[in-house]
Amino acid sequence: MELTLNDIIKVHKKISDNVKWTETSFSNSISENLGIDIYFKFENRQFTGAFKVRGSYSKLLSLSENERKSGVVAMSAGNHAQGLAFISKKMNINSNIVMPEGTPFTKIRRTKNFGGNVIIKGENLNASYKHVQRLIKEKGFIEVHPYNDINVISGQGTISYEMLSDFNEIDVLLIPVGGGGLIAGCALAAKSMNKNIKVIGVESELYPSLTNKIFNKKIKCKGSTLAEGIAVSEIGDIPFSIIKKFVDDVVTVSDKSIERAIAMLAEHEKTVVEGAGAVGLAAILQNNEKFLGKKIGIVVCGGNIDSKVLSSILMRDLVRSGQVTTLSI
Repeated sequence: MELTLNDIIKVHKKISDNVKWTETSFSNSISENLGIDIYFKFENRQFTGAFKVRGSYSKLLSLSENERKSGVVAMSAGNHAQGLAFISKKMNINSNIVMPEGTPFTKIRRTKNFGGNVIIKGENLNASYKHVQRLIKEKGFIEVHPYNDINVISGQGTISYEMLSDFNEIDVLLIPVGGGGLIAGCALAAKSMNKNIKVIGVESELYPSLTNKIFNKKIKCKGSTLAEGIAVSEIGDIPFSIIKKFVDDVVTVSDKSIERAIAMLAEHEKTVVEGAGAVGLAAILQNNEKFLGKKIGIVVCGGNIDSKVLSSILMRDLVRSGQVTTLSI
């Protein structure tokens, strides 16, 4: 199946009952501060706090009645888990989420609260995914992959459809990159609606999976990053087949820039954003001259950040700006 803008528009109509048409807003304060016109797409304002509900809903709608009765399964340690659990409950579908050991309790609790059956298995996401494959064989569950699925990709593409329907004069679209589902769907929709728009992926410098794939590099993906939502070691084959046609470039950003972006969004936009959701603004903070004189669209993909992490980021930003002084004796 070759995905088209028309497919994405059809999906958008189907999912609109449970998915918000989130605001695309011009940021006067940040634009003035950086000397660049910046438009934010606030997906952190979805009910589950992130965009993932779009792709999950699109996938569930594609299932037959028998497949829905079988129940679904997914591997996730965060936003995909919550989005799938939420929409599965709405559709009376049994959802099973395999999470690795060490997943923060707040994410486990939120997933359970949304209606998901949480299974803690595996020391990392790869081990959890192996358990997903076992459950599919043993229980007959249907897999809802977080990014390597054409129906999931079409759901994520509805973000660009909304954004460019609201404002179609964007020169550059900055999109977070993890496994590639978000940027694949958004790039296809954006380029189909405005052939002159440039689409640039943004990755954590610790997880340059798309950089490796596009530029034939072998940088190791490892370490702890503020942008844990996009800490993915490999791009999915299905999204990459779309990415190579529609994405113009990819850049990486440091955790220092991500931290500054989270603090800036809190101060100027009064909005809570997780690390993955802040990478677009981080790219501008790190490469300001590259974007001067352009209208920039940024997908703020999620706002599910641990409150302790957020408080420490904001405190360090106050120290940097000279509003708080530390004294050690």
